[in-house]
Amino acid sequence: MAGIQLGGLFTGIDTKTLVSQLMAAERGTVNRYQLRQRGWSERQTALSDLEAKLRALKNSAANLASAQSLRAFNATSSDTNRLTVEASNSAFEGNHTVEINQLANAERWVHTAGKAYAQDSVGAGAFIYSYNRRETTLLTTSETTLEDLVGLVNNDPNNPGVTANLLYYNGAYHLMLNGNEAGSDYAISIHTHNTEIWHTASSLTKGSENAVLATRIIDLTQFDGTRAGDESITISGQQHDGTAVQRSFLLTANTTLDHLIREINAAFGGTATAVLQNGRIRLTDHTCGASQMELSLTYNAGSGSTTFDIPALGRLVQGGSVTAGLDGFAPADFAQTQSAQDSQIKVDGFPLGADEWISRSSNTIGDVIQGVTLRLQEEGTARVNLTRDTKSVRDRLNAIVSAYNAAIALYKEKAGYNTTTKVAGVLMGDSVVSNAADELRRVLLQQASGFDAALDSFVLPTQIGLELDKDGKLTLKTDVFDEAIARDHMGVLALIGADKTGSTDSNTIKFYGASSTYTAAGTYQVQVTVSEGIITSAKIKQEGQTEYREAVNQGNIILGDSTFSERGSPLYPENGLQLSVDRSVDGTFTATVRIQQGFAGAMQESLDRMVNADTGTLALNRKGMDDQIKHLQDQIAAEQKRLTQRQAVLTARFARMEKALALLRNQMAGLGFDTADG
Repeated sequence: MAGIQLGGLFTGIDTKTLVSQLMAAERGTVNRYQLRQRGWSERQTALSDLEAKLRALKNSAANLASAQSLRAFNATSSDTNRLTVEASNSAFEGNHTVEINQLANAERWVHTAGKAYAQDSVGAGAFIYSYNRRETTLLTTSETTLEDLVGLVNNDPNNPGVTANLLYYNGAYHLMLNGNEAGSDYAISIHTHNTEIWHTASSLTKGSENAVLATRIIDLTQFDGTRAGDESITISGQQHDGTAVQRSFLLTANTTLDHLIREINAAFGGTATAVLQNGRIRLTDHTCGASQMELSLTYNAGSGSTTFDIPALGRLVQGGSVTAGLDGFAPADFAQTQSAQDSQIKVDGFPLGADEWISRSSNTIGDVIQGVTLRLQEEGTARVNLTRDTKSVRDRLNAIVSAYNAAIALYKEKAGYNTTTKVAGVLMGDSVVSNAADELRRVLLQQASGFDAALDSFVLPTQIGLELDKDGKLTLKTDVFDEAIARDHMGVLALIGADKTGSTDSNTIKFYGASSTYTAAGTYQVQVTVSEGIITSAKIKQEGQTEYREAVNQGNIILGDSTFSERGSPLYPENGLQLSVDRSVDGTFTATVRIQQGFAGAMQESLDRMVNADTGTLALNRKGMDDQIKHLQDQIAAEQKRLTQRQAVLTARFARMEKALALLRNQMAGLGFDTADG
């Protein structure tokens, strides 16, 4: 319940104003807290704005942080009506002549007799067809119409890639089967019986993932041990007609599952086709009906002790177990109106024979000229021209220049001193912010990690045109850049975007790989001892360190120490570094290993340390400011609570005084005193 406020009714004193004035004097502490809180809020807002600029800079740096992605090319065709062309970053400069002998076609089949109406019944039975060596069986009933059969084909979840339509001609509706892909691999076959299929009982895997064609056999989970060099795989079995199959081939360090599949297909001589589906080897007979086809794979360890646990192979589908009994839809009832054929080209006159051509099952060819995709349009000859796209590199550099200058301009505004207005920025004196700006400047001024002026064309950003003026503004001198990239294209790209690429000065110890995330760029010293073909000692240290650390030995590969701290950070700079060792000669060998990182990647890493949402120095700084704001808010709330209580005390005190004076006046009036004058 609110206290009584007499407001000077009897005394003539304006007690309400007096209380307000007394309280105003006591609000000084709250005002100071609020002023400090506004200061922290302004600093926090300024820091958030700066973080946004730095994140934009980080994105620009990320666009430059891979030398491989910077290898861009302009690709043109002399006749785009015949041929269009695209180039990836793995292409090379040059000119090529492409002669197109024929385009790839998709297969087409038409039911010759047709039906008078689309709603006519096709009857009950089974319709079996295959496409790209994948077979499917459709079951019909007495109620199934020709129109329904089209729907059964198109809506079949096991459809191998065929689209069905109806063609109306000469008073009848004809079922059309159209292959969705061009090329001889994509033939349509209509069968009288189903086809034999064999497959492995389980998938071949690499780690927890199903293996793919590019997976090396020695990398499979099912493979174990170190090769001796004379290991082999034997393919045996029978073709459809019972002809024996026998073929062996050597297993090398680079033998992939694609090689194995090719060897199986060669062994069966075009009578069956092997593919890899979801890690399983699958062999499909080319002839439908009852089959004697069999397949087995045997691993021969040779003189070594390796093992290859090949999953057992067995029959998945028994050929001839299902009969195509749909009346009037036998193979003889269909006509092939367009046969599947491959595209045929020569590149720069190769192959040399008049009747020899490079064949592909598509009009889009991306595996003939490295890094180049050819899109064939019509027969004829066209020239392909590939030139370096240095403009795209320059544009990306200009983007990072703009982002850097935007960030530095805001830094100067918020953390510097304006000599004109004589006002300091709200972040002036913040060491975390000033250290961040200094770190970015260092990246642009210092030699890139792992680079050597005696070995590399460029080691400093300024050598390719990036310069900081006296005010800290970054510019790209285009004339310097153009001259540098013309002199050493790959050298410029390496300085910008080398991503933990490596090299050594040894023929025995070679760079094998590095982690772009964990391996520190720089120079390392490595010492390896080989005895009787076995690595008995492997040590590594970063340049400038006095003591070697033991490396992990895995066959002919040595690995840097991959120990992490409790916070998940590498304890040692060589974390993720991999080196291969030639063990053919015994002895103790040393090597200098250089791990290069371009300045864009170094800037990206620095920025991530600043703006990472969880661990970034600026993000943690902003969280600290947030704690200060919350602490001050708590103090303000506590002080306001005290002031409310204090105001209530003063109001009550003056109310009691008013009441006491009123009582005194009444008593004096009762005694006959004149109180009119107070």
